[in-house]
Formats: sequence, structure tokens, C-alpha cells
Amino acid sequence: MTDLEPLKQLEADARKLLAVPWDMDLAERVCVTAEELAEPLNDARHSSLAEAVLGFAAYLSAFADSRVGPVDANRLQLVALLDSVSEQLQRLETSSALDIILPTPDSAEPTPAAVESAAVVAPAVQKAPDPEPAAEAIPPPNTIIFIDPTGRDAGTLGLALEDVGYVVQPLLRLDRQTAQWLARTEVKGLILPAAALDVWDKLLQLDPSLDQARRRIGLFVVSRSDEPRLRLKAGQAGADGFFVLPADVDALAVEIVEVLRDRLDPYRALIIDDDSSMTMVVESVLKRSGMESRVINDPTQALSTLENFVPDVILLDLHMPGLNGLELLSLFRAHPKTAFTPVVLISGDEDQERRFETLTAGGDDYLIKPLRPKHLVAAVTGRAQRSRWLRRALRHTTTPLPPP
Repeated sequence: MTDLEPLKQLEADARKLLAVPWDMDLAERVCVTAEELAEPLNDARHSSLAEAVLGFAAYLSAFADSRVGPVDANRLQLVALLDSVSEQLQRLETSSALDIILPTPDSAEPTPAAVESAAVVAPAVQKAPDPEPAAEAIPPPNTIIFIDPTGRDAGTLGLALEDVGYVVQPLLRLDRQTAQWLARTEVKGLILPAAALDVWDKLLQLDPSLDQARRRIGLFVVSRSDEPRLRLKAGQAGADGFFVLPADVDALAVEIVEVLRDRLDPYRALIIDDDSSMTMVVESVLKRSGMESRVINDPTQALSTLENFVPDVILLDLHMPGLNGLELLSLFRAHPKTAFTPVVLISGDEDQERRFETLTAGGDDYLIKPLRPKHLVAAVTGRAQRSRWLRRALRHTTTPLPPP
């Protein structure tokens, strides 16, 4: 073999891998081979070729241990990265600048080092072209898209999520074409690096269809910094979770799965008011926002409802005969099923002292009649979301989750 033959064989094997049904063993061999060939290239100052080879290996490593393999969009990105390797190889061959001896890859079983190679290839991945996802590419059910510019995080998390029935598909960047593709697919979740939140916000402003997709897709933000401003930005973007890397991927996968399952379950609101016309309006507004409601016009029946309906938030009229709002609030706070459930008091009384009294008694918010639908939905949604967050935080998952 000449000095270039191992690289040419690597390219041939990689082309074969991307042209046939997914071969997990071949993918692992290609990853290991690429890593072995890149090191002497870098030592000999052929950094452009070394970066291109490592860039391809890093992105491929996200799929190397997957039984599913990449969807069409990811295959296109792998082809683009491999084209970058070919281009650098042709330049080197033309200039006859290769003055090192490349090792012939050992044919023995691959080692786990292939996956870990992702940690050193950020420049290569960023330099490689990133084609838009194919419009016809349909991700498999229970897919989570991971925008992973470095190629070092999606692989290990993908393995943990695969064990509970999900598939992680990495993409190199977030742009308008990728966002439009997301809006057309039925993916379950989107994982973004904190650095991409500004881009995400601009895309939401430009494309209304993406905003609709955002309402059904779980959004998770990852960062290697735990700065409060990043958490705040993630919260303002409507993120369902903020995770600091590196992290226990198994615990992280469990939390993501719990969030996604919660999203399938509509928020539940318990509406208690002796005015039936008022409860009918509130129930109608919340129903149009996708929430499930239970109406109680007799406050003395409120606690018995908890036997078969556990709310995420309670809307409680302050002035009712038989049992007023403050009295009922104290009963809810003493009940194990609603001790931590957010309670929003509703009243036509604008007296500030009464408002402070309800908050001191354990109320979480105070809305004044007549209720504006926009304000009502915002108050209930925000409280219900935090109720779910608290419930997940208090839940101790000690057994593996079954597939969704």
C-alpha cells in the first residue's frame, strides 16, 4: 500500500456505509479507523485533513452504536462531511505533500474510543457544510432532535434514550430550513445548546408555523455553564428543561421522558364557583387552550372530587355561600393530594388588603373579575406548568421506564 491507501480505503468504506442499509459493525470500524488515521496526520501538520477526518468520525459516532441509524437528513450531513474529507485528500495527493507513514488499521474488533473522539472535533464539524434536512425525510416515531454542533453530546444521550424507546437524531446546526423541516415532522422533542436560543427566538418570530410546532414539541436546553442568565433565557424561551453538561445521561434521559409524557397529558384545572355562568365561561376558555377542566358549583363537594380528578391548578372563587374561598383554600392545603397544588383565587373585590389576605393564607395568585381570557390562560398555564415541574422534582424514579 502507498501512504494514501489507508485514507482511500477509509473513504471507500464510508461511502459503502452510507449507500447500503445501516451496518452498525461497519460504522464502528469506520469510526475507529478514522481516529487512528487522523492522529499522525495532525502530528505532521496536515491539520485540515485531520480535522475533516475527525469531523466525519465525530458525527458518525452519534450513530455508530445505534440499531436505527441516521435518517435521510443525517445521511446528507454525513455525505457532506465525507466530501470534505475527499476534497482535502485530493489536495494533499495533488501537492504530494504527504511525508508520513500512515498506520494500516488493525482489523481487530473496534474499541469504544470511537464515540469519545467527538470531544475534540468542534472545529472540523463547524467547517464542514451543513445541508438542509431532506424534505422527504421522515424521522422514526418517538424521535428527539439534538442540535449538536460539536458532535460530542448526542451520542451518549441517544443510547440512554434508546433504552426507553426514543431515538436521538443529531443535527449540526439550527437554521430556517431545519426549522421548517421540524415544523413538518412529528418529532417529540428538540434539544438545543444554550448558544442557539437567540437563533431559535428569531426563527419563531419569522415563521408562525414553527410557533405551532413549538407548542407540541418538548424543548430542552443544554449548557456547559450554569449561569443564571442562561437559565433565565431558557425559561423565557419556554424550555421544558435546562440541563448542565456533563451529566448523568441515564438520569437526564429519565427526566426528558417524564417531561414528554407530561406533555401528552393535558393540564387539568379544577374550577370552583357557585356562579354556573361564570364557570361555563372559564371552562370554555380553558378548553380552547387544550386544558381539561372539572367544574364544581357546590363548594362543599370540592374535596370529594379529588377521589377521581387530581388537578394541576385550582381556580377558586373567593365569595361563595356555605364555604368561602379562604376556608376551602385551607382545606386544600391540608389535603395530601393538593397540599402543593397552585390555587388561583378569583374575585370581583379589588381591595388590596383582601388580596394580601388570600396570598398569606396560601393562595398563589389573585385574579379580578371580569376575567380576560388571555390573562386567565396565562395564569392557569404558568401555574399548571410549575405544578408539573414540582411533581416531577418530588417523584423519585427508581426503576427503568417502559417504552412510551
